[in-house]
Amino acid sequence: MPSLGCGTCRARKVRCDQAYPKCNRCIKTGRHCKGYGMQLSWPRRNDTRRAMVGPRPRLKGRQSEHRLVNTTFTDIKLHDVVSTSDKTYGVHMLGLPEVPFGSPDASPLEASGPLSLIKGPAVGPIARLNPADQRSFQYFMQTASYSITSFGHDAPRVRELLIQIALSDLSPSSTAVLKSALALASFHRGNPLQTTAQYKVAALRKLAESTQGHISATDSACHIAAGMILSTLEIQQNSMKSSHWLWYACGAAKIVKTAGLDVDNLDHDTAALVGWVHYYNTLSRFSLRHWQPHVTLDADDAADSFHPVVCGNGQPESLTGAPHEILYLLSEAFNAVTVPSDPRYETKAHRSHLQILDWKLRNLEKKAPDNNASADTTHPAFDLVVELYRLSTLIYLRRASAGILSLDQKFTTWVGQAFELLEQLPACQWPFPLLVFGCEAESDRQRMIILEVMERTTENMQYRNIATVKRVVETVWVQKDLYTEDMNYVRKLGVILSSTHKSVPAFI
Repeated sequence: MPSLGCGTCRARKVRCDQAYPKCNRCIKTGRHCKGYGMQLSWPRRNDTRRAMVGPRPRLKGRQSEHRLVNTTFTDIKLHDVVSTSDKTYGVHMLGLPEVPFGSPDASPLEASGPLSLIKGPAVGPIARLNPADQRSFQYFMQTASYSITSFGHDAPRVRELLIQIALSDLSPSSTAVLKSALALASFHRGNPLQTTAQYKVAALRKLAESTQGHISATDSACHIAAGMILSTLEIQQNSMKSSHWLWYACGAAKIVKTAGLDVDNLDHDTAALVGWVHYYNTLSRFSLRHWQPHVTLDADDAADSFHPVVCGNGQPESLTGAPHEILYLLSEAFNAVTVPSDPRYETKAHRSHLQILDWKLRNLEKKAPDNNASADTTHPAFDLVVELYRLSTLIYLRRASAGILSLDQKFTTWVGQAFELLEQLPACQWPFPLLVFGCEAESDRQRMIILEVMERTTENMQYRNIATVKRVVETVWVQKDLYTEDMNYVRKLGVILSSTHKSVPAFI
């Protein structure tokens, strides 16, 4: 039977008179009566009999080394490929065949003095649009045009140039730019795919119409602008399905070379347009350096059969400024990296070439700013992006050198600086630095920095080019968690990019 009496008397071990609602003994002694209900009790401080406890369990000397890794069956299959493959991945970057430009009787473009190609905007083109297209073009100016990523001379000016070219006149080449802009705006507004396709087809028809007869330098600039907008659309709409974006990027680079637009006496606007092509050309080289067709983990997954020839000699020349110096060095790095099994690996010339590239990249930060750049490209935010690309190129070169360039304290410092810069960015729409830094993320904190900047970028609906790099980085992390030893950098990128993408991935 339960003991009788209030809680206070039971604790004092005295007889309780059991008066209600409080016992008289507690009232007389001035104590708080705890009542007669069920109560929880704990051993008193000096109650040695009830305070006896058993021996504490022995603590292990160290924590278990076993960890849970978030993987799928596909990750395990990919891990086996990464562990055993010694294949060198990449597509040979051959030059495009020569294509006739304009009429057979057309003479080469010549310029005396600064070459200016961009016309001022006119009222006619926008006035001739129907109300729906006017709203779409307004959306392009205010929102969709900001999704166009560029890095180079006057990069922030590119979107303004595209608007200016699209509204310059009613010529077929300018109309092609306008229709391309409407196609990109249609995709961003979530219109039916058929509507976007109609704008795209209209742009291609106008481009074809503008090639009848002699093609002027201004027409060439329009062709570049239209092609690059369509390349951006393909990246955002079909980057994981097809390699069609390379058609437009390589075509634009070919036009720059054929029309002689990479000359020394370009005006700022044309230099910005050519610099945009340089950016696309360089980053497409990275994808094709590490991606190989027909590498699949599942036999049922068919790779994209569309593999355009890449402009191996399509690098625009005569571009100045730190951004383009970095892009030139980055392109050299893509061509120079190899694996230890390559006969070039042990040669003195190869080692010296890598060391020179490394020295040039390290000394870029000591150079004076470009006096010819516009005010936008000297903005602190733009300088931060330039530094991100310099650090990512340095890190990539050191990693891909396969031990020729050491991963010393400088390398560790660069990685730390990179993550500090990423934390300062409200968004990062440049996938290549995200990929390089993501591959370096070892700790949970570093991985959270990468994921958070990607999330901030995705939340800004203007940017649509992060999905590919996010997928690759997460795959790299899983493989690093599964792999107990350091993976060969070039092989790792080759296997992961080739087996997870049926088409050439775009990090633009």
